[in-house]
Amino acid sequence: MDGIRRNSQWLIIFILFFAIDGWAQSAHQLYFRASYRDVDQVIFDSTKHFFTLPMDYGQFEINELPEAKEINSLQIDSVQLVYTDHPKNFDFSKLNTNRIEQFTHWFEGSIDDPIIRWRIIRQTKGETKADFEAMFHGIVAYYSLRPRKPLLPEQEVIRKKNIDKKFEHLVKKKLKVEDELIHITSEVFEKNRDNWNRAVIVSDWTGSMYPYTIDLLSWLIKERAQDQVIGFVFFNDGDTKITSQKSIGKTGGIYSIRDSRVIPVFNLMTKVKNNGDGGDLPENDIEAIINAQNEFKEGNTFILVADNNSVIRDLSLISQVKHPIEIILNRADLNSKGLPIVLKDYVDLALKTSGSIYVEGQEFKSRKALLSLPTKRLTNQ
Repeated sequence: MDGIRRNSQWLIIFILFFAIDGWAQSAHQLYFRASYRDVDQVIFDSTKHFFTLPMDYGQFEINELPEAKEINSLQIDSVQLVYTDHPKNFDFSKLNTNRIEQFTHWFEGSIDDPIIRWRIIRQTKGETKADFEAMFHGIVAYYSLRPRKPLLPEQEVIRKKNIDKKFEHLVKKKLKVEDELIHITSEVFEKNRDNWNRAVIVSDWTGSMYPYTIDLLSWLIKERAQDQVIGFVFFNDGDTKITSQKSIGKTGGIYSIRDSRVIPVFNLMTKVKNNGDGGDLPENDIEAIINAQNEFKEGNTFILVADNNSVIRDLSLISQVKHPIEIILNRADLNSKGLPIVLKDYVDLALKTSGSIYVEGQEFKSRKALLSLPTKRLTNQ
């Protein structure tokens, strides 16, 4: 048992807490209230439904999140915080409190939910640091196959604010991106969520485009809508190739993932970012769309997140696009009538695939609407 837990002052605090009806406890308070158990090494109960949130030895960041339908929709019955007793007699209260808070970021209300039983599991069988590092660290959540009680409106607001904070931290730590999220992609998805399903996100993953897809990923978590997206395709126009090495249809720098969970997608985003940004302004949008079609044959909605200031390098491949393309553009100047000025390449793509364009809070879905858009050409790329 951690040394700090021996301090008798906590007994007094516990009594005071239990005497107050309706007290909303913190992660710190829960840590000292929960039941404790020492084991040689934790064994998961395979006879029950559970998911894990693994964390590294000595760390509190979650390495991998479960599917949205598990963590958001099911009633959690019990939660185990699992750690190792190394170094011996060390005070783990701060580390483990942070681990509990990580769980509550994604499952708001779990600390005060009277149904959930919390237990702190300390693993003791090990001789060296390497022995303890090899053991599981993190959260084990057991659940029943029954619906979770919906959060109250004010609880839902708090949950979303917590996710925003968590996302800001993750973006800076994993992606090394300091830009603020720009709520454009998520707003478009919100308006069309009833019509878009089995969606595949094809995203320009270069420079100034980072905040737009990160924004969508944040929204999917907050709205418990991850199941609507079956995968992502990121493109950076050939990694580090110079322009003379880029052949139409074979430019490369395209990466896909059949997942919509935060950590796996973030890991791929980091890989694409580190592999280059294409070097020049034109992008291989169509090559990426074709890749998405081939990779996700069951896809129903194909969404392109694109830069309105970069021409499409491979527009000549447009005849190979077999699905309507929903095009979300990052930004556009407005003309005197308040209409966004859109790069002609994207208007052509939408017209020829029976797709739509979403930009500056406006939607252009019909052929007539698309033809009404003022266009621009960029000849210096």
